[in-house]
Amino acid sequence: MFRKLISYSNKIFDLFTAVASITDKRIKAQIPTVKIVAAIIIMHFTNQGSLNSFSQEIAFKKLKAYVPSVSTIARTADSMDLEEIRAVGLAIYKKARAKKMLKPCYGMWVGVVDGHEQITSAYCKCKYCKKRTVTRKDGVKDTQYYHEFTAFILAGPKVSFILDIEPILPGEGEITSAYRLIERVCKNYARAFSVVIGDGLYLKETVFNLLKSHHKYAIAVLKEERRQLFEEANRLSLLSEPQVYRKKKTYYRVWEHSIEGCWDGYGKRGKSHCFRRGYSRKGPFKRRQIF
Repeated sequence: MFRKLISYSNKIFDLFTAVASITDKRIKAQIPTVKIVAAIIIMHFTNQGSLNSFSQEIAFKKLKAYVPSVSTIARTADSMDLEEIRAVGLAIYKKARAKKMLKPCYGMWVGVVDGHEQITSAYCKCKYCKKRTVTRKDGVKDTQYYHEFTAFILAGPKVSFILDIEPILPGEGEITSAYRLIERVCKNYARAFSVVIGDGLYLKETVFNLLKSHHKYAIAVLKEERRQLFEEANRLSLLSEPQVYRKKKTYYRVWEHSIEGCWDGYGKRGKSHCFRRGYSRKGPFKRRQIF
C-alpha cells in the first residue's frame, strides 16, 4: 500500500521531483534538502505523530541507514524556504484541480479558515512558543508551551485541500495571523474559491473588508457579543416564517433577511441567515446565526 501511494504521488503530481526545488539555509550541507523533505513526507504518509516515533518505526524496519537523523531533519526544516514550499503546494493544487480531483460544495468553491493548536509541552520550548498556566487536579500550577497556527482549507464534499497555514506568534491573536494568511491565499489562489467561512471570531470589520477587496463573500457566526447586529437579526426573524428542512436526524429552521446600518466598521449591506436546529421535532432547538 505504501509503495502504491509513493508511485501514485509521483505519477499524478510528480511529487518528489517537485520537492527537489526546495532549499534551506545550511552551509556546506552533507545531506541534500530533498532527502530531508522526502523523510518528512514519508512520516506523514505513514501517519507518524512525531519525528521520534518516525525514527523508531524506520529503525524497526531496518531502513534507518537511508533516513537522516531526527536532529538533522528538525534543524533543516527550521531553515527551509517557505515560499518554495508554498510553490510546491500551489503546483499540486493546480494539477489536482485540472484533473477534477477537487469538487465544489453545492456548486460553490468554499474556503474555511480556523485556528489550530499543536505541539504542547511542559519542558520543550523555542522562541516561537506561546505559553500559558494550567492548573492540575491537585491545584498545582504548571507552565505549558505550545504552538498555534491558522489554516486555510479548500472544503469539498469528499476531499479537502489545505492551501496554506500561518503561525500565530507569541503576543498576537488568531485574527492577526488569519489576516496575513487570507491576504496571501487570496493572492496565490485568486480563483480557487469565492466564499470564505469562519467562526464567530471572524466577524470583524478588518476581515470582511479584506475579503471584500478581493471580491470574496464572507460567512461568519453571529454571536451575542455583536449586540446590535444580534438583536436586529432576532427582530427580523419574527417578521417572516422560516423554511424547515431535514438533513439526516437534524431538523433546521432557516430565515434569510438583509441587515444594514448596524455595523459601523463595515458599510456594505449584510445578509443574515438564522438557523435553529435540533435532533427531533419536539425537542429543543439550538440557535445560531450566520452573517
